[in-house]
Amino acid sequence: MSRIEFFFSLLTIVCLYSTVKGGAPERWGGLIFVVGVILTIITGSYSDSGFTQPEVGILICDVVIFLAFLALALNAERYWTLWICSMQMIQVLSHIPIMFIPELLPQAYYAIVAFWGYPMLIVLAAATYRHQQRLRQFGVDRSWSDYSF
Repeated sequence: MSRIEFFFSLLTIVCLYSTVKGGAPERWGGLIFVVGVILTIITGSYSDSGFTQPEVGILICDVVIFLAFLALALNAERYWTLWICSMQMIQVLSHIPIMFIPELLPQAYYAIVAFWGYPMLIVLAAATYRHQQRLRQFGVDRSWSDYSF
């Protein structure tokens, strides 16, 4: 199994799990992931640079995904949203080295940009599991902050 097949398998399993067993923030997190991956694939397919220069389309997608996770973090009554938001910000910042080091190997740039999706999906899976634990323990798990928009 290639790493791309592995990522899509993990994405499918985690997002289905968060949709079926998660609370509203977990479901929104899964939706943001799926839409983000689709947008990234679409914008990446229009690039012919092969990661030899900044992937502007993917950078824009990463910023939009960050803003979506930030909105979720500001409204959800969950700590995991802060972790995901932080990892997505690192994802956005990972586009900077190629701007200043043009001789950076395309494989290194690709690896840096592609890495953070895996731990983010693991955090979403753990968050969904913790949601189920809180439901069993307390019977309820509040989804949204009192200060939600």
